[in-house]
Amino acid sequence: MYSLQILDSSTATAYERMTFPLFRSRLQVLQPQGQTVAVGAANLGQPIGLALAEISSEGVSSEVLSLYVSPERRNTGIGTLLLTRLEQVLVDRGCTNATIVYMTGKPTTPALEHLLEKCHWSPSTPRMLICKSDRRVLDAPWLKMYENLPPSFTIFPWCELTNEERIAIQQQQQTDPWIPEELVPFLHEEGMEPLTSFGLRYQEQVVGWLITHRIYPDTIRYTCDWVREDLQKTGCLLALHAKAHKRQAIAKIPQAIWTVPLHHSNMVRFEEYEKDYLTSMEQTKGSLKILDEASNI
Repeated sequence: MYSLQILDSSTATAYERMTFPLFRSRLQVLQPQGQTVAVGAANLGQPIGLALAEISSEGVSSEVLSLYVSPERRNTGIGTLLLTRLEQVLVDRGCTNATIVYMTGKPTTPALEHLLEKCHWSPSTPRMLICKSDRRVLDAPWLKMYENLPPSFTIFPWCELTNEERIAIQQQQQTDPWIPEELVPFLHEEGMEPLTSFGLRYQEQVVGWLITHRIYPDTIRYTCDWVREDLQKTGCLLALHAKAHKRQAIAKIPQAIWTVPLHHSNMVRFEEYEKDYLTSMEQTKGSLKILDEASNI
């Protein structure tokens, strides 16, 4: 007999193996009105499925972080029950929409896409390339090509950004926006890895950055990078990456991962060019659902 339960920190630990390692710590601090929402499925008290979501800080949007059903229980409707119950909880919490992002090419991808269609989510659309590499990236030609920049450029540790420079970037963005909204560096500073996070000055003005995060002991995620548009053809963005990869190699951190939005066509073409120096290159898709209270009753 299946049962569904909204989990809290005292009941969620038994479900930790049913989500990605990155999210397991969230199950340990679940609060009734916290931003993380978890719904567990059990059979005779034994966990068999988990749906996990995160509510945004403004409280109206949400993201499904993971959805899992034990292999022996799949194709029995449990996934549908979990997702439907999760949607209802999000509606009860005031959310008006939910998104989900998932990796393509996995054995479970067709089943997930069928489930989303069954639950009336929007058709999935391509979103990102997920690129992974190890020390082989050090052999990439561009790493040597952009090792040295003209003297008008200076690469510096991002943690050395001055308060005056921070204010200048913010003021310029307000008066004449020059940074894509999702690439504003200050959105990504929390928990950043100082070893491989750098800024770029051109003629004493900050014009670019690379913000990274140590997501596992052996893996650094290259989270956010940007260089002012008029300087993008100089190769200075690649110089930031070259410095970070070399610093990572010296520290003996073997794995690197980064994403490339598919709407950045130039970046996608570059990743195709360097794919021989990657360990893998996969794609993600995303789907959206407008949460209608009436449809979840």
